[in-house]
Amino acid sequence: MTWDDVKEILRPEGVHMGAMKADPDKCTQCGLCMDNCPFGAWEAGDDGVPRMKAEYECFSCYNCMAACQEDAIIIVDTYHVDQGYYWATDPHPLPAKMPLPPRDQGGSPDEYNEIERAVFERRSVRHFDREPVPDVLIRRVLEAGRFAPSAGNCQPWKFIVITDKALLAEIDKGILDTMNMFNNMYKSDDMVKGLEAMCQPPVGPGVFDPRQILGGTKAIVKAELPPSLNAPAMILLLGDERAIAGPQINIGICGQNMNLVANSLGIKSCWVGFVAVLENLPQLKEKLGINPPWRVVSSIVLGYPSFQQEGMVPREYRPVTWFREGSDGPEIEQ
Repeated sequence: MTWDDVKEILRPEGVHMGAMKADPDKCTQCGLCMDNCPFGAWEAGDDGVPRMKAEYECFSCYNCMAACQEDAIIIVDTYHVDQGYYWATDPHPLPAKMPLPPRDQGGSPDEYNEIERAVFERRSVRHFDREPVPDVLIRRVLEAGRFAPSAGNCQPWKFIVITDKALLAEIDKGILDTMNMFNNMYKSDDMVKGLEAMCQPPVGPGVFDPRQILGGTKAIVKAELPPSLNAPAMILLLGDERAIAGPQINIGICGQNMNLVANSLGIKSCWVGFVAVLENLPQLKEKLGINPPWRVVSSIVLGYPSFQQEGMVPREYRPVTWFREGSDGPEIEQ
């Protein structure tokens, strides 16, 4: 592959970060929206009201809205890309909508049930108290993962639980050092061409997605967002490479079970995919006892939240195509 082949991957154009603002009439200047932004996109204005920085990365996660107790955060624009390799919306851009109002089987207004609320209100929590999570509760989270459905019932998962602060710090440093080198290459117009080989299959588009490379990777190398999120516990999710349909989707199902059960126990959690970098750190893999056919697919960190970081927030609304009994063809929601 030549530079022309990968330029739109490594130097995409037409990327529009999300834009938010705080309503000065509602804002109490508590600062939680700034604290809860994973990429530090907010700053205090001259009047004390939070505003977006001149240079920032916002991919419309709406964590700021979840933390705000005054409903003061307003969506100005959503993250989107005009065209090219990372153009992911159709139609473009997609509107952000709250969950649709529930209705019963007869179509009458209804209330969300407990499971629906657990799904809609779950958010990735990145700010934790120092209080450790008891082993007995971690075990309940693990059991939720163990009983997840899997392709062909192959159950291709294994868990490593880390509550040792020194080991968590060592993992953070190993990931940081690797990603710092990677980030330096990406930022340099001369060195970035050395990443051409990483654009070839089987590497997927997520490696260089602007939200990943400009947001998550940048936050880590600036030491604003340690991979462990300073959480008291991390569960490494290992997948068996021999799994039916591959380990990724099975681990995703398994991990979502674990996330929801953690929340039900009063623990909060966050997926941390950056631990996949451990696959390039053989000494740490050996220390952790990770050997083929097992590989690090993802991880979940657990802890007690230092402030409220959950709640219903909007999500992209993509029209659904229906094929109903008796219809002449597809019906696309408007």
